[in-house]
Amino acid sequence: MKKFLIYLLLLSGIGITERIYAQIQEGDTLQFLSVSYIDWPPLWGTPQRVVNAICKKAGSHCYVFVEDSAPQPSQAKIDTLVHRFDSKYFPLLTTLYGHVPDEFDNDSSVFILVLNESNWGGYFDPGQQMADTFVYSHWGRHSSEREIIYIAADYFNYASEVVTHEFGHLLHWQQDHSPEPIINPVKYWEDAWIDEGFSTFAAEYLTNDITQEGVVDGNAFFNVNPDVPLIYFQDYDQVLLWTMFMYEHFGGDLYIKTLISEQANGILGVRKTLINLGYSETFEDAFEQWIIANYIDNPDFDGGKYYYHHFDFPTAHVTYTHYNFPTGIKTQSVTPFGADYNVFNTTSANPLTITFNGDSTFKFRLAFILINSATASVVDVIKMQPDHQNTVIFNADSFGIAYNKIVMSVMSVDTLLGETETAGYSYHAESTGAGIQENISDDDILIFPNPASNRLLIRTDKLLQVKSNYEILNLTGK
Repeated sequence: MKKFLIYLLLLSGIGITERIYAQIQEGDTLQFLSVSYIDWPPLWGTPQRVVNAICKKAGSHCYVFVEDSAPQPSQAKIDTLVHRFDSKYFPLLTTLYGHVPDEFDNDSSVFILVLNESNWGGYFDPGQQMADTFVYSHWGRHSSEREIIYIAADYFNYASEVVTHEFGHLLHWQQDHSPEPIINPVKYWEDAWIDEGFSTFAAEYLTNDITQEGVVDGNAFFNVNPDVPLIYFQDYDQVLLWTMFMYEHFGGDLYIKTLISEQANGILGVRKTLINLGYSETFEDAFEQWIIANYIDNPDFDGGKYYYHHFDFPTAHVTYTHYNFPTGIKTQSVTPFGADYNVFNTTSANPLTITFNGDSTFKFRLAFILINSATASVVDVIKMQPDHQNTVIFNADSFGIAYNKIVMSVMSVDTLLGETETAGYSYHAESTGAGIQENISDDDILIFPNPASNRLLIRTDKLLQVKSNYEILNLTGK
């Protein structure tokens, strides 16, 4: 391995540095280095190799190089990609995200390198944007010292989607790659969920019209499993939906520009961005609003606060749906900044009490979405935070009249939870129709005997209550 690294170090100065100040022409052959993987632990130790590649197209803002041993894309497809990059991708995204890094080669053009690769379809390698001596001293890897977007030859039919995604990574890295926090000076990139949010948003921004309303989200992430930890990146569609929602509700272009230049990472970066833009909402408030929107996505309720303008997708996946009460005690758990949706349906007018008990060591938020199924309308959204015992008691007094469906959204908002940890909770729901109704007038009451039992039945305009231990009165003629 040591000899191999020395060999790469020597080669890194051959064919790469000699053209630093030379204009690159179509047909030129250059040598590059494959991905360093300094930012992807699963592939640490993967050997780097020298890539001999031929310039197939030189545009105003990019070059397309294809590895000599890779399957060769058609020239027509290469020309199309370069035209799109020069005329649309580059001017639009640099205006929104910021300029292209240009630290070493005095060339602001981006190298799109097509090569043989089986581990991925596209890659932005931050190691290629750093000095070779720095990368080698920190990770034992090497840098081509060029602005490179890698694309696997087998994925060239999807070149627009791959290149716009990786271009988002490159521009984000340029604006936000300081070593934060100070105690971890080797971290030269953002938290993955923020970084992938920028790259997925970039692809959507450049390849689709984000001002268009009601575009069907084909991935439908929340229709499959909403309980995935947002702050520990696992799903591209999840972080795209988060970034799109924040863009639509918290400042549009200004949100993107402020966050991308914010040097604090992860949740702290979003907190500071909201403060800098003058919003009163905390990160947890915005997360809660997003989780509610992922269920109702309604433009009419509360001024569209819980609505995606651009995307349209099926209602989020429900963990449990209850039709019979009492439900018994249900025990579940939720991931860090993930969510569960539990539904309670009935045609009865009897009040319903839902009791939530969270593990005392974790932080939760709950939102109760009240729905009238007959009119398919949202009646109300009631947000509740657990008390000091991590308990919430929700009383549905008008259940069955104004609304007949309750969606209890349980959210974990605990920043101390690790990636593989979950926050446990339990809940139960029971009908409270046998209780005593208070604050009703004489005009609301009709009392009549029940000959089948030693009870009086009290009928009100809201509910039927059963009262025992009364002497049956002779009400004949009344």
